[in-house]
Amino acid sequence: MELDYGIGILGVGKYLPKDEKTNAQLEKSTKIPASEIEQKTGIITRRIAAENEVASQMSATAARLAIKSAGIDSSQIGLIVTCTFTGDYVYPAVSCKIQELIGAKNAGAFDIMANCTGFQVGLGVVSDKMKLDSSIKYSLLIGSALQSPFIDWTDGGSSIYFGDGVGAVVLGQVEKGYGIISNEIKSNGRVFDSVRLRGGGSSFPLREKNINQNLQYYELDGLEVWKQVIQHQPKVMKDSLSKINKTLDDVDFFIFHQANLRLIEFLMKRMKKPMSMTYTNMEKYGNTADASQAIALAEAYELGKFKKNDLILVTGVGAGFIFGSTIIKWH
Repeated sequence: MELDYGIGILGVGKYLPKDEKTNAQLEKSTKIPASEIEQKTGIITRRIAAENEVASQMSATAARLAIKSAGIDSSQIGLIVTCTFTGDYVYPAVSCKIQELIGAKNAGAFDIMANCTGFQVGLGVVSDKMKLDSSIKYSLLIGSALQSPFIDWTDGGSSIYFGDGVGAVVLGQVEKGYGIISNEIKSNGRVFDSVRLRGGGSSFPLREKNINQNLQYYELDGLEVWKQVIQHQPKVMKDSLSKINKTLDDVDFFIFHQANLRLIEFLMKRMKKPMSMTYTNMEKYGNTADASQAIALAEAYELGKFKKNDLILVTGVGAGFIFGSTIIKWH
């Protein structure tokens, strides 16, 4: 049955910790010159959570702002989905804790793990659920990243990229033909081990015998990430557009996963698009994983970067590897 409404974004919110870790600080711990870090990544500083901050509280702060932005009450939320791999615990789902913190007593809740493209994947999952169940009038989608406890700040191959933060949106019914109109996901498991956190998984439970093997820290093959992006991200973007008979020339604005400014510059140049057609913030926040697309979208919206009828492409690449692209017709 064809629906007489679409599912779109009604409100946005974000939370960034106050503390920063600069390139100058990383130069001391990694021995990589600060200028080289900026030249390689475009990142100048990144936000780092305080020791007493936890993912659920950070996420609840962003969620409350998104709910306020949407002009609704938390009791009206029917579904909470958090895209993260750095929740308070290995389990249960941090979404359940967020539900309690914000008083969303009528909401079902669960988590999604799709790594750095989690928020984009979540847009498809939540909008599909809302289209299937019209009783869910409002949903809360959160991208949450509290990564600093898992970073070895002496490892120049990984520590120069990552930061902490949360982005959130409220999704609800909008005019027919608007909102989320296409969602594409592709994967390449052949490079499963190129970006990973092994410690605490069932294959590598942390024990006294392995606690000094650094299994509790991120491991990253930066060259392989670059290869995966340039090979697969353009294709997933084009495939998401072809589903609605559109091309890259129809896109008005791009929201990328904020991993590396040089990668975004490369992709925009390859598409022959000016950088004015996208928004970046990794310069000041670093790579905030699942949160990065949500934070970038929230800030671009607040800055008036897009208007009604604009076609917005949200795209990312996550460990695994997972490639995703979502098309939104802004309402």
